[in-house]
This record gives sequence, C-alpha cells and structure tokens, in this order.
Amino acid sequence: MDNTVVRRRWILTGIVQGVGFRPHVARVASRFGAGLTGFCGNDSLSVFIEAQGELSVLRAFIAAVVGEAPPLSYVMRCQETRIDVVDSENEFRIVASRGGVGARTLIPPDVSLCAACLADIRDPGNRRYGYAFTTCTNCGPRLSIIEDLPYDRSQTTMRDFPLCAACAAEYRDPGDRRFHAQPISCYDCGPHLWLVAASELPTGLTDPFSNHDLGVDLVDGSRGGRSPAEQDAVLDAAAADLRSGKIVAVKGLGGFHLLVDATNETAVSRLRRRKHRDGKPLAVMVADFAAARALVDIDTPENPIAQLLLSPAHPIVLAVRHGAAIAPSVAPGLDNLGVMLAYTPLHLLLLERVGRPVVATSGNLSSEPLCYTNADALRRLGSIADTFLLHNRGIAVPVEDSVIMAAPLTLPSSPSLKTAFLPVRRSRGYVPLPFPLPEKPSRDPESQPCISVNQVNPVILGVGGELKNTFTLVRDGLAFTSAHLGDMGSLASQLAYEKAIGQLTKIHREHPTIVIRDLHPNYATTAWAERYVASARDSGRTLRLLALQHHRAHALSLLAETRVPHAIVIAVDGTGYGDDAKIWGSEVFLVDTSRVAAQGEAGVPRLAHLPYFPLPGADLAVREPWRQAVALLRSLGLSATGLPLESRWCSSLGQTVLSQVDSGSSPWSCALGRYFDAVAALLGLCEISSHEAAAPVAVQTAARRWQAENPLAAAQIVHSYLFQLGSALSDGPVVAEWTASPPPQTGVSCDAAASQSGIGTVSPAARELPMAGIITELVAGIKAGICPGELAFRFHVVVAKLFATTTCALAAEYECAAAGITGGSALNSLLTELIGAAVKEHGLTWLTHQRIPANDGGLSLGQAFYGWLVTM
Repeated sequence: MDNTVVRRRWILTGIVQGVGFRPHVARVASRFGAGLTGFCGNDSLSVFIEAQGELSVLRAFIAAVVGEAPPLSYVMRCQETRIDVVDSENEFRIVASRGGVGARTLIPPDVSLCAACLADIRDPGNRRYGYAFTTCTNCGPRLSIIEDLPYDRSQTTMRDFPLCAACAAEYRDPGDRRFHAQPISCYDCGPHLWLVAASELPTGLTDPFSNHDLGVDLVDGSRGGRSPAEQDAVLDAAAADLRSGKIVAVKGLGGFHLLVDATNETAVSRLRRRKHRDGKPLAVMVADFAAARALVDIDTPENPIAQLLLSPAHPIVLAVRHGAAIAPSVAPGLDNLGVMLAYTPLHLLLLERVGRPVVATSGNLSSEPLCYTNADALRRLGSIADTFLLHNRGIAVPVEDSVIMAAPLTLPSSPSLKTAFLPVRRSRGYVPLPFPLPEKPSRDPESQPCISVNQVNPVILGVGGELKNTFTLVRDGLAFTSAHLGDMGSLASQLAYEKAIGQLTKIHREHPTIVIRDLHPNYATTAWAERYVASARDSGRTLRLLALQHHRAHALSLLAETRVPHAIVIAVDGTGYGDDAKIWGSEVFLVDTSRVAAQGEAGVPRLAHLPYFPLPGADLAVREPWRQAVALLRSLGLSATGLPLESRWCSSLGQTVLSQVDSGSSPWSCALGRYFDAVAALLGLCEISSHEAAAPVAVQTAARRWQAENPLAAAQIVHSYLFQLGSALSDGPVVAEWTASPPPQTGVSCDAAASQSGIGTVSPAARELPMAGIITELVAGIKAGICPGELAFRFHVVVAKLFATTTCALAAEYECAAAGITGGSALNSLLTELIGAAVKEHGLTWLTHQRIPANDGGLSLGQAFYGWLVTM
C-alpha cells in the first residue's frame, strides 16, 4: 500500500452555497481524523477544497463529498488539481470566504420548512418551540435574503441579528445541522413578530403624495416583546382577527400576503373589493396535507399532485376541487382550486391557530408590484388590510409564490399518466436556478456571424414582455430567469423591474453586451431597453439592441427548455405584435436553431396561422368578448339571429360595433385566444370578461364538465374525429387548404419589421388555416339547440384537429421529428392534450413546457436564447 501523502485542490460549482455544503465537507473530513487535513471555503464562483493525505483517503473523501451532498445542493462540476503538500498542517477547517470578479455560483431558491425544523417547533422541550423563524441548512430563506455573494451572514439581511451564545455554538459545531447555516436564529437573537392595526396608521397615509412619518415603532419592531409568551400572543391575536373575518397582511418569506378566512364569503368579497380584483381566482393556503386533501382531488401522499404540494418548493397547485366549504367567490365558476401548504413556520403556526383554510393572495393592489418592506406595505396596503402581522427580517429580493397546474389527462392515449403538470408562474422555490442552454449549433467556417462582439462569453439580457414579466440573463451558457415580476403597466412595476435587473447584474458583476426586446414599439420593456442601451453607450459601453417578434420568442423558449434543435412549434395566445403590425397568436413555426444562428429570425419562418378578424374597440373588445363575437359573425357574413347574442347585435351599441367592423378601421387579430373569446360569447358563457383569459377558461370549463358528465360520448367524438378526417362539428371534412395570407393592409411592411429586429429577413407569406366552416357549423349547432358544453368540447376537438393536421403535414414537409406547443393558450390543458394525442399518433415527439411557463413568463428565456444563438 502506498502511504505517500499527497495534496489535491477541488473546485465545485453548482448549487453549493446556502445549502450547508461547507459544513457537509467539514463533517465528511472529520471521519478521516488525523489522516486528512486541509480546508474548504466559498468564493463568488464555487466551493473550494484543499486536502492532503494518502491518495486512497483523498479518493474516499471526495467521493463522499459529492455522493452524499446535502439535499438542496447540486454539483454541476468538480475540477481536481494536483498541488504541493503543505507542512505543519494538523486539522481540517472552514476558512473565510473570498470575493471574486464574477459570481457564477448558483444561488439556491427559498425552500419550505423541513421535517427536522418542524419537529423543533412542535417540541415543548426545544428552545425553538413555537418560534416563527426556525430554519437550518436544509430549509428557509435563501434568495430572498441574499444581497451579495459569497453567501455569508454578513452578505444577507440576517446580518442585523448577531447570534446569541446558543446559536453561535450550533453555528460552530460540525455535528449540528445548523453548522454554518446563515439564516439561523432564535427568540433571543431575533427576528421577532409584532402586530399593527390599520386604525393606528396616520390618516391619508395611502395618498401617493403623502409624506407621513410612519413611526419607528410601527416599522422596525421596537414595540412588543421577544419572549415565547409575547410572540405567542401576537400569533393568537392575528389568528383571532382572521377567524372574525378581518383581512390580515402577513409579511412572509419573499413578500406580503393578504390573508382572509376562505370559508367566509363576506370577508372574501370584501378583500376583492378592496384589492380591486374582480373575478380572478384566489389561492388558498392550508396548514397540512390533510387539510389540502379535503379541498382538492388527491388521495394519498404518494399521489403525484400530493408530491408536488409536499415538495421543498411548496408551490400553489391548481387541482380539481372537491365540494368543501370554501366561499363561492374564492374561485367563482371554476372546477379547479389553487392550494398550497404553509411553507414557513410563521404561516404554519398561524394557520394551526386559525383552524381553517385561508385565502393567501399577493400583498398588492391588482397590477402593482408585491409589497416586501414594512413601510411600503403599511402605505400601500393600509386601505386593504385591517391588521398587519410584521417581522423585522429584511427581504432583499421579493419573490412571489410559484403556480403549477395539475391538469387531468382524460384521453386513452396516455393510460399510464393521469396528470400533466403545466407551470403557470415560476418563482419561489425554483428561482434563481438556471437553465443550461443547449450547445451552440456548429457554424460553417466561411459564414459570417449574425452578431459579432469583442467578448469571449457575452452577457445577454432578454427583457421580457408587458404581462407576467420576467427577464433572463445568460452567462457562460446558463440562463438565469428572474422571479415573476407581474405586469408592467404601472410606474411602480417598472421601477421594481429596473431594481430587480440591477440586483442580478450586481451579483453577477457584469453588464449585458446584447439586449433583446419584444417587437412591440409601445411596451414598457421596449422603452426601458432603449433607454438602457442609450445610457450605456453614453457611458462608453458597447451594447447591441435587438428586437424579436413575440411568438418567435415563445417558440424559442420551448426549444431552449427542451434542448431540441429542430421542430414545428405551435405558438398560441391572445396577443403579440406581428411582423405585419397586426395581432398574432395562432402561429405555426418551423424552428431550426442552426438556421437561427446563421440567419437570425429567418430561422423561425411563420408557416401557418388562423385567419384575421377585426377587434372593434381594440382593448375594449378584449374586455367585452361579445364585441369580438359580433365582429367575427359579421366578417363571415353571418348574423346573430337566434343566438344568445341577438339582443347585443340589435342594440344601438351593437350597431355601432357593426359600423366599426364595416369601416375596416379596427385592429386585426388572428390570435387563438381571441377566437376562444368570441366562442365564449357565442355560446353565452362569457359576454363581459372580469379578468384576463376569463372567457377562454369559461369555454374550457364548460367542455371539461360536459366531458366528465358524458365520457362515452366525448370519447366517441375524439375517436371519430380527432384521429380521422371528419369534423367534430358536423360530418364535413376538415381540410387545411393552403392559401397564402393577404399582404398587410396597414402598418409596417415585413421588410421594415425585419429591419427593426436588426438581423435577417422575415419568412414569406404564411398559409392561412380554414376557420370559416368551423364557426359556421358552431353557429348552426347553437341554433339546433346543442348544449353549450357539448359544443365547447367539440370546438376544442376540431381546433385541435386543425392544428394537429397542419403540424403533421409541415413536419413531413420539413423533415421534423418533433413538434410542440407554447404560448398562453397552451395552458388550456384540454386543447394541449388533444393536439398532443393526435401529433403523437403520427409518430412525432410532442414537446410541452415542464419547467418554464408557456405564457409570457417564459418569453424572456426565448429572447435570451435567441441572443445567445446569434452571437459569436
């Protein structure tokens, strides 16, 4: 046996900070006693380890370090280097963190309360019994408290709480699970809770021009005591307020929630009025799995939906609801309910006292950014909440709750699967974990790059869209997509957006070289990107600004996530500025990453789309779908006689709408979401929309209900029509008659739009898919007295057939083995399942989003991926 002492250095990158990795390394080293010495530490890039001993000892040591890594960690790379032996070293220790020029370590997401900490707060003999901020290396805040790297307490908002003697002893003990756990605390060292009643706030505080001094005792926690009894009293009082029907604003992990008793209709209605949130569904928080099982369709903890609820991320899960006693206005008219488990000790302790489910909605006014500081919440939520449950642990990065749809799979084509999981909002529990981008396609050495920059690894920023905004920063082949930021319609949202980008670029210590925006000239993100680039150029930095059409960004986000280089992609939603200055949203693209790298947007040609129809009143037509239905009927030469819309059609306002259609002055749209709006109004399901996507969801809900009530008839429709050549609305065939779209009537030309993007040319005229017969047959079905639910289901089937037939034909024409769907309408789980079943029947691989939302929350990833592809 070779007893020679050798020394090695290892650099470990990945999720290795904030997850107890250094303590883990030290514990592994302690197993080898005096036979292994050295040190480990953090820098802004990695965890570094140096160790010496016999070679066999070092091999066993590093194998255990990587193979037994902490549960929340992920080692992407472990690089080993031989180095010289060090004399006079007699121990293994954790050393101070080192800085760095660029932070490439992966910051971990915030995670839910772990089982060990849950046991601590339930144990009367534990010094953290009932403590609302109990955490360890395996749970609690991470992203939300980090201000800079490397990840040390001094670089987080926990620096305000010096460790007491007991916590310091745990922090220094390699055998303790709180060894070097940065967020740990207790009653003695803080943070702590206190209550503020809205009645205590100064009059006129919510006036945006108010300069009222809030008072230190309200904001920083100088009021109230820290003892267990005093903290229990705060929680008892907050729970009593909730049980009495009051609205309580609670400062949580990444921001504020507005809580109210979910079984109290009066209280929930009051919350809706004060928050200005009309019909949009609200999420419900419960204390434990048993409470969740009483609300939604899950049976055992082994159920996939249950596993998602119980996962470390603890997202909101949209699942089929039971008939439990939830207030009707929580999710009016819907068969799904958004449920999440309490994910912090604070939420759990509060909900156990309340003893019933609570609505837990974002702490903001509708369309405004999330409140995450005490002062901001008291000012902006003072007109909504009756009580504020506050604490003094700072939030550095606001993070909303993640939302995932658990969609039932009802077709016999997937017998082994019962549920599809569709991400709706990617935020807490998942952000800021990056997406490793696929390898760049090989390039012809003779070809010129689309974009040439004087930088080995250019930093690329995709700024996202106007709704459900996120942004994405790409560095070294990793795409870092931000937490959900919301809609950009308000100045407050735009300021929050700018601050969030500043935080990420500060951590990475580099600024973007390439910025990609949406093609829409009036988006707030477009204006921000133009200002940002102009300011950077004024200061001497070289930046390139590119524009990418909305739906091409959606299509590229799907390929970035699935790492498929060549596919036919259906991009369907409600809006998006097109190359012809019309509203798109029913596109079928050929996406080839090699062509994108060589030709820019020309690598994503638009091959097909639905026919355009007018939107009289523009945005007003979106809010009032009956206008779209009237316009669609008129454009097809039909009338509303004998339809639920007849009175609208005949009214003076209806005649005005018809005049707008006839004048040709209305905006034109081919978006699938707008067709669903019109169908909702035609079927009498939704003539006035209370919130975004209310009308399409009403059509899907009616279809799902009819399918559930008539499973044999529904299966027969699918079997007879989806996989055959017939129409689901009549016995006539669905034939994709390939006709070229008419040239744009207004707005910029295709070439002009292409020049805005900065690269390449836009594809030639696309093929227009036939919809006139489908709408005509739908109208005939209404007049024949077929129930709205059945027609809604048949409409789903025939639209799925139209897109599936088109997709399969194009896949054969362009030799694609894969096809997929993206865009907000891809969250219509019935439509996505139907199209996917038909496409898979033809032998194609079917691609859907699994980790990034199909809606505009994924737009920035597609933009950044585009910038990464075209940059050399």
